[in-house]
Amino acid sequence: MQQLNGLDALFAHNERQHAPMHIAALMVYTPQTTKHKKFRLQEIRSSIQQRLSVSPVFRRRLLTVPYNLDQPYWLEDEDFQLDNHIHSHDLPRKTSESEFHSFIAQLHAEPIAMQRPLWEAHVIHGLDKLPHYAKGSFGIYMKVHHAALDGVSGTDILAALHGVEPQAFKPVAVTDPWQGEAPPSKWAVTRNAYFNNLRKPQQLFTQARQLIPKLRRELQEVPTDHAPPLSWQKSPFNARIDGQRQVMVARFDFTRLRAIRRLFPRTTVNHVILCVVGGALRSYLIKLDQLPTNSLASLVPVNVRSKDHDSCGNAISMLIGNLRTDIEDPLQRLVAVRDAANAAKKLSDNIGRSTLSNIFRVLPSSLEAAALRTLSALAYWPGGLAMPACTFVSNVPGPPVPLYFNDAKLVDMLGLGLIMDHVGLFHVAMSYNGVLSLSVLSSPKTLREPELYRHCLLESFAALDQAAQCQVAQA
Repeated sequence: MQQLNGLDALFAHNERQHAPMHIAALMVYTPQTTKHKKFRLQEIRSSIQQRLSVSPVFRRRLLTVPYNLDQPYWLEDEDFQLDNHIHSHDLPRKTSESEFHSFIAQLHAEPIAMQRPLWEAHVIHGLDKLPHYAKGSFGIYMKVHHAALDGVSGTDILAALHGVEPQAFKPVAVTDPWQGEAPPSKWAVTRNAYFNNLRKPQQLFTQARQLIPKLRRELQEVPTDHAPPLSWQKSPFNARIDGQRQVMVARFDFTRLRAIRRLFPRTTVNHVILCVVGGALRSYLIKLDQLPTNSLASLVPVNVRSKDHDSCGNAISMLIGNLRTDIEDPLQRLVAVRDAANAAKKLSDNIGRSTLSNIFRVLPSSLEAAALRTLSALAYWPGGLAMPACTFVSNVPGPPVPLYFNDAKLVDMLGLGLIMDHVGLFHVAMSYNGVLSLSVLSSPKTLREPELYRHCLLESFAALDQAAQCQVAQA
């Protein structure tokens, strides 16, 4: 039995029926041999069963502490049944790409059963009904609760499930020493909570004493064009969400993205993605006549995982990346986004990249849960609350070479994040084999016209790419 750290527990406490806290990946495969869907499903089930040992995520469940007196625990589920986690679906005979994405959005809107291990795999048959997938293509949509892992540990698990060469599936008898655990008594859990809560005030005081001088020094810094101050605003995306989800995907040539970033020193692919999103949000809000005068910003998850950190769970910090939606010229916006992002990274390094994790680690569980409930309730406030960011933008680098699940080639892959009250827009950029797929998750209450926004994303990238090529031609 292992207790969740504060950051993992944050996602467990923030679980809501209308805002489930899971992330997901959608993978599309083209097999070398076409099989009946029943045989394909059995093969996938057996393959996952053989790989259960690659991560503890697959067979451990949450054990909550009564009244949130302490952080929950991970417990090896003695009642684990693989068939509770693998589901099969057939696409209708005539399905468009937008209808397929609507189906994925529907799956993503459904919460995970919190009393079982926090993952599901959905096998989707009949993807060859879509015009750009070959005969026999199928998909696997896999979602995992964010309390169990973050994007980096998620890609590690996906890598363990794939190989770089096609191999025909062969049933293999696997010796697995795993054993389930019986739940502890309520008395034992309550006693541990009592002792943990005795220590937390001192730990919280120690963290605050280390953090406050660093914050004071940083606040004394005068804001510049490279490091503009936080821009608190009310945007259409900072609203209360509902239980529906929308999924939209835009794809870009990853080679062109890397070529653009090489034009300017200290520029990364992350900066290019932020610039494209900033340009798209600017264009979208202008068309709706809702562009604020101050620049919008994004929350950007940053990996802070060390070599000795557990391969599961969350090891992330959060930066606020200014999207410079106040700048029309794409190259000027890219430079401004880069400078703002580098300034935010410097601030994070000065304060401590693990500060967020450390604060949540020592925060009393009941206080954390109450704060999250209050924040969600404040979404009903007329006009909403001013927030420092309107969206998430997460870049998850994928493999540059083709991968295989047994004999099936992975031909398409994208990631899906999560949305919540006050931040109802999430971008996940996932690169794979020369293509960057930018998926956008939203609620109908926060993104009224997703297809218009997709067009704005494509326009924003095209304008940036054209400006970059013109600059190269003039050099």
